[in-house]
Amino acid sequence: PGVIVDGNDNIKMGGKNGVTILLDGRNPQLSGDDLAQVLKSIDASNIKQIEVITNPGSQYDAAGNAGIINIILKKSLTKGVNGNITANHSQSTHSRQNISTNLNARQGKWNVFGNGGINQGLQHTIANSDRITDNTTYTQSAIEKDGWQGYNFRVGADYNLNKQHLFGVMINGNYKNNNYPMPSYTLVQKTGSLDTTLSTQSDAVYITNRRNYNANYRYSSKKSFEVNVDADYTRFLASLDNTVSNQFANSNQQVFATYGNQNNVAANITIYSIKIDVSKITITKGWLKTAVAEAGLKLVTTTTNNNLEALNKETATYKTDTSKTNHFLYKEHINAAYGNITKSFKKLTVQLGLRAEQSNVTGTSTDLYNQKITKPDTTYINFFPTVFLHYKLKQNHQLGFSFGRRIDRPSYQDQNPFIYQMDSYNSQQGNPYLLPQITNNVEVSYTYKYASQVKISFSETSNLTDQLVMIDGKNAVQIPMNAGNRKSLNISVSTPITINKWFNTYVYAEPYYTHYTANLSGFGNQNNLNESGWGFNGYISNNFKITSSINAEISGWFNYQNKATIYVSKPIGSINIAASKQLLQKKATLKLALNDVLNTQRWSQSANFGNLNQSTYRKWESRNINISFTYRFGNNFIKQSRERATGSEAELGRIKTR
Repeated sequence: PGVIVDGNDNIKMGGKNGVTILLDGRNPQLSGDDLAQVLKSIDASNIKQIEVITNPGSQYDAAGNAGIINIILKKSLTKGVNGNITANHSQSTHSRQNISTNLNARQGKWNVFGNGGINQGLQHTIANSDRITDNTTYTQSAIEKDGWQGYNFRVGADYNLNKQHLFGVMINGNYKNNNYPMPSYTLVQKTGSLDTTLSTQSDAVYITNRRNYNANYRYSSKKSFEVNVDADYTRFLASLDNTVSNQFANSNQQVFATYGNQNNVAANITIYSIKIDVSKITITKGWLKTAVAEAGLKLVTTTTNNNLEALNKETATYKTDTSKTNHFLYKEHINAAYGNITKSFKKLTVQLGLRAEQSNVTGTSTDLYNQKITKPDTTYINFFPTVFLHYKLKQNHQLGFSFGRRIDRPSYQDQNPFIYQMDSYNSQQGNPYLLPQITNNVEVSYTYKYASQVKISFSETSNLTDQLVMIDGKNAVQIPMNAGNRKSLNISVSTPITINKWFNTYVYAEPYYTHYTANLSGFGNQNNLNESGWGFNGYISNNFKITSSINAEISGWFNYQNKATIYVSKPIGSINIAASKQLLQKKATLKLALNDVLNTQRWSQSANFGNLNQSTYRKWESRNINISFTYRFGNNFIKQSRERATGSEAELGRIKTR
């Protein structure tokens, strides 16, 4: 509830981007399409609960301005071996399949664990757009044919030397091969009459390969404090080979020009990190007696090495495009330290925290003539205070208050100034002058019986990053810019309702008001924006216990239009139906689901500023039938692997996978 997934599998919370996803307290070291595929492969029966942390404390990385979603998997209790295997098939116009397995073994001082999955699929997405500028209309119709094959895995071991010392190692990674053909047609109209038709065939192959190696140590003192040390090395490799064929025809559909272009991109990102956390420090003297403190340090070094080879074909052969071919080298160092203290009084619990992060960034883009575009050497220090108050009015009634400050650093690829030509009328370009966006969050909440809640929150984001469209002749160039500032006021109400023993429901409603301002005077022939408006997120889930082994659910969600940025998104919603049956003495589960029953999931947004009027529309295969089968084997009461976060989770979230 309150979480939105748009047509590009981007996750938003409270209408804001920048959500961090954790699995058992660990970041899965993924983002974009890869993260979406891993989340889709998790069987819901393995999930114990989902924590939505809208205002994280100082012990968490300050990255991400929309909060944290922590998915906690079920744990077991005794020694032995257990695991499960899940097979899933989803059928729409095209199909998707995945098989995943989880295995855990605990014996003596050793715990060995592993999980993994393989997946494949094909999905077609209708992608249409209209762009009006200088009395010329560009109408594009495209079909994105996204086919993929991939796998993900995680293996590790923990060794308990004794009750105080524990050592662990873990390796996780994923591989994905995307074939991405996309035919498109662009009609160019001038003063209402057809002028040109562009037929484009784009064929892209995108391969990603990521590995994360983690070594960790935990010391548990007899005096109750605990020390955790994590050292990480991560390497991310990606290659993109995209061939585009263009054919131009006049108003009489006579071809008068053809040409092609290729973009071959190779990316190599390495991340080294170490972090130390000291927790459960109980103060025994002074006015802070009985208070609990924690503190930590983190050091991260990231290197990004990108090569772009651009080629043009105007006759029979491809020739290097010297204006676009380049090499981009980016380095970033982040040093962080934090501390917080928690003190409980009779009815009041107070937690105060402070995190400091120092960043040092350099970057250089070099073309074939050795001409360089250098990102200004940037060193800055940010402080992130947090305040949490919890007051127990009386039994079953609690009040809460929180304040936090967050930072959302730009992705590594968005800072690369190279020009990526998608077709004759559209291109993308990075911005080496991007700054982080900063968000301040304040929340006040009332909770009844630890279940029903009313929450009022206010957030303000400065240096908000958005994708602006710059018109360069006939070419529309998408460039990320620190264009605006945003203020949001959210009011949310959520409650579970038990109708009877076999029927319960959950209701969530969140109206919100957004005020967005943008100074676009420095971005060509643009005007300043001052937009505001109401939005709404709603969710309802109805759960039915048919028999002791059969359960059913009918759920729905709706999001009213959102004016959170330059772009205004249109309403979207869905109704879903699902049922599950326990089999083989509850060792197996069979599930059947019909998603988006009315086929209403379609993403559309528009923007109107300066000399540009643009709208986009996307419709994917959202209505589908999904069937899955899970079988659990071994000792189902084994205590599974530890919950721990690795040291490079914030940095991996900034790698764009497409």
